[in-house]
Amino acid sequence: MKGKIVCVAIGLISVLVNGLNAQMTKSELQQMYVTYLKQEGYQPEVDSDGDVSFKAEGKYFYISVDENDLEVFTIVFPYFWEIESASERREALSAASNANRTTKIAKIYLTGDDDTSIRGQTCLVKPDDFKLFFRRMIDAIMAARRKFIDEML
Repeated sequence: MKGKIVCVAIGLISVLVNGLNAQMTKSELQQMYVTYLKQEGYQPEVDSDGDVSFKAEGKYFYISVDENDLEVFTIVFPYFWEIESASERREALSAASNANRTTKIAKIYLTGDDDTSIRGQTCLVKPDDFKLFFRRMIDAIMAARRKFIDEML
């Protein structure tokens, strides 16, 4: 009997949390991110895709705003290394693989034939939990970048 009560309670909590999450619009998410970033001293902007861009550590990042998946928080550091040849592409694939294997949260990927980006992602219970992970995600992205560049040089 106790087990059933615990299961029902957990189910109700899950429904309540998911129900609250399901009610956020893209505009509300954007505003939540912009407000937080401004409080932290950044100068965020909503870009033409609806994502929130900002500059940190002298580099441009953006928060991917996805109102259809409120339990995933994503920061992208786009186009940080230009690939200039087929042989460099092979080196970049190896460097990305090594950095991905040794870096938590952040993953490097090749975009098209000539560029690389880094995506940091984490799962959340509720959308505003991103604040708990924001700084760590930036640090992880920058650590992956350093590992990649060290191997490429």
